[in-house]
Amino acid sequence: MGKFRWIAGILLISAVLCGCGETEEGKSKTAEAAGAEVEILKDGSILETMTETFDKSYYDETNLRDMLLAEVADFNEGLEEGNVTVDKFENTDGKLTVSVKYPSADVYSAYNTDPYNNKALFSGTIAQAHEAGHSFDISMTDVNGEKTIGKDDILGMGSSMVLISESPMRVKVAGKILYVGENVEALGKGRAEMKAGENGESLGKYYIIYK
Repeated sequence: MGKFRWIAGILLISAVLCGCGETEEGKSKTAEAAGAEVEILKDGSILETMTETFDKSYYDETNLRDMLLAEVADFNEGLEEGNVTVDKFENTDGKLTVSVKYPSADVYSAYNTDPYNNKALFSGTIAQAHEAGHSFDISMTDVNGEKTIGKDDILGMGSSMVLISESPMRVKVAGKILYVGENVEALGKGRAEMKAGENGESLGKYYIIYK
């Protein structure tokens, strides 16, 4: 299948439909207006929701929706279990909201990772993550910033859930965040921000423990 991803696609296609590139200032404003969140649901499925400013007359909502649906359908043909689904594609008051649901973190990773992007995501227990080969030679801090734990403490919490991401993102988990790794900020109510570098690049693996 093509490696045209739905989040980048909305920005890129819009520029093509306009027939011109954006200025650096325009790109900056677009990035600030956009917002995306990845939610880890209780059943292990992943819901990714993006809200994008969509108030230009040359934007073609139908074209974008059809391209996204076609890409998802093409991807689903190669899946052995579950399907990726488009749960929402809604344009209201100049804001386009798109929600895509993935049956698992593995499927999310497969859909969003290609030779140019690494959005690998793991969601499961600490014991499962360790068995899968994820390293816990790290330190993590509780959400109040009062206690730091290391590998032995983390592995001792084997039944607790852990989210591991290889790319920065805003996330919501189905539970209470207990500890966060380096470059992760807990925002309350099960939400956290995985910080990016100055140019939006990953700062390494991001870890969140929750229960």
